[in-house]
Amino acid sequence: MDTFRKQDVLKPYFSTSYGCAAFSSVAKGGIFFVGGAYGSGDVYKLTEGGSSQEQVCKVDLIQAIGGFVLGGEVYSEIIFFETEADYDRFMNGNVEFSADAKAVALTATVETAATTMGNKGIQGGLTADQTSVRGFDYSGTKPEFTKGMKVFTVTLGGLMYQATIAGQKFNIKK
Repeated sequence: MDTFRKQDVLKPYFSTSYGCAAFSSVAKGGIFFVGGAYGSGDVYKLTEGGSSQEQVCKVDLIQAIGGFVLGGEVYSEIIFFETEADYDRFMNGNVEFSADAKAVALTATVETAATTMGNKGIQGGLTADQTSVRGFDYSGTKPEFTKGMKVFTVTLGGLMYQATIAGQKFNIKK
């Protein structure tokens, strides 16, 4: 969670979102046309304008990948929920789909994705602390959400190339 709290552009998400799911470490790998990812994290309700959080439960992330993929990486991921209804929809379990293009070399990364949980603009950086993320509408005045959610990832390290379609499942452990 600290990796994401350091990002100035995400502060409005922390202050306006009802809650979030944070995965400090997700391992992803694949070779040729098949791959997968797994990580476990925590679901939080954000309180006091996002300056603190209450842990609600644990959650596992499982991803199946198809397309061109070669290598492996470790990344952090956070999913913000705009309202209580969006939070409840996530807590009831779901499967999400994405189309991704990414290149990772050690800690340097560049990526973009279109997902059913919210599109990611181009993100890139040489290290996790230097990775810049984008999440505002084009006027730059308010956070963007798609279907009440917004996803951000920060690569921690690896060597991977991918142009894939993926399905992601979240197992809530209440």
